[in-house]
Amino acid sequence: MTPRPHPSQWRSRAVIVIIALLAVVPFVLAWYYAKHPELIASRSNYGQLALPPRPIDPAGLLKNPVSPPEALAGIKGRWVLLHVAAGGCGAVCADTLHKTHQVRLMVNKDIARVARLLLVPVGTPFQADDDLVVAGASEAVTRVLAEATGGPSSDDRVYLLDPLGNLVLWYAGGFDPYGLLKDLKHLLRASQIG
Repeated sequence: MTPRPHPSQWRSRAVIVIIALLAVVPFVLAWYYAKHPELIASRSNYGQLALPPRPIDPAGLLKNPVSPPEALAGIKGRWVLLHVAAGGCGAVCADTLHKTHQVRLMVNKDIARVARLLLVPVGTPFQADDDLVVAGASEAVTRVLAEATGGPSSDDRVYLLDPLGNLVLWYAGGFDPYGLLKDLKHLLRASQIG
């Protein structure tokens, strides 16, 4: 009959096992996530990443202004929540504008770093909120947005532009405004521009 190990021996063995697990577990997790990258990719952001980021000419965005010039100057150097209304602004468009308005309010102290821009068909009159800049949609801008998303713009799609004018993320119809808010807060925290 073998003698029972002393309790201090059990503690020593447990410490050795824990140290060994601490050394092995990260490698096992890294291997697992390397074999299944979709498990991490779906949690990194809520919007669709524009790869590569598409530059959008600010002059093209503001080519056909509807809002006053001082409002148009207010979007330069800011993160822009861009919305394109294909044929006027119906109920879907109004709901999307309401969501972007709420998201802008919820960024709290960074509200001055975020602007909202609505592109409407040229010649369409539009009564905007105080924090909404409205301009006529140019063909060049709508073409860049269509190339980035793989299809024409819809009334419930939102695009996120960085302060340099690059299309960074876009959100399909029926997007979750809290997902947009999380992405925007993450970008505002990490960004040194705008």
